[in-house]
Amino acid sequence: MILLVSGATATSRRYRAVGELIVPGAGNNPDALRLEFGRWAMDNRCFNEFRVAEFMRMLETFYGRRGCRFVSAPDVVADAHETLLQWPFWARLIRGVRFVPALVAQDGLTVADVPWSELGALFIGGTTEWKLGPQARDLIGYAKTRGLWVHMGRVNSQRRIWDAARMGCDSFDGTGFSRWPDIRIPKGLSWTTETSQQGRLV
Repeated sequence: MILLVSGATATSRRYRAVGELIVPGAGNNPDALRLEFGRWAMDNRCFNEFRVAEFMRMLETFYGRRGCRFVSAPDVVADAHETLLQWPFWARLIRGVRFVPALVAQDGLTVADVPWSELGALFIGGTTEWKLGPQARDLIGYAKTRGLWVHMGRVNSQRRIWDAARMGCDSFDGTGFSRWPDIRIPKGLSWTTETSQQGRLV
């Protein structure tokens, strides 16, 4: 799995195993980042406060940059129904500027609800209980059978890294790695390595 970190560019540049998660309003300069093909993505910041102008400015700033793994389409936290209502507009817009839209899975979403042919990736959001439960596991399993990239948000501990890996996720992020990068990024990479090694032994 790949750890994607936002807002800690000075620290993340020291660790080649870390990818970049661009967020609206951060004012990131693409030329100052290590945007390795397939190892960076863009989020929507809906978990905190979504601002349309900042989201659009982010897309404009990074337009034409190759290798973006996904862009999280704006969603409604813990509400699959409202998230799906917004999906068609944002998915078309994101594809229109040549990025890959990710549907953010929220509480209540089932395999039958998802417009799978429109997705470029699946982002596991939602409450902690839901994202670790059977519906999220089913969604991840189905996404992987379709060859889709799966990312899990709000992963800040060794246990959560293990959960994300066990469920089949390809990447993850957590605010702890951005807030305390000098301490948490090395720990996160160590936990990810341990999880990978344990997985090969199981």
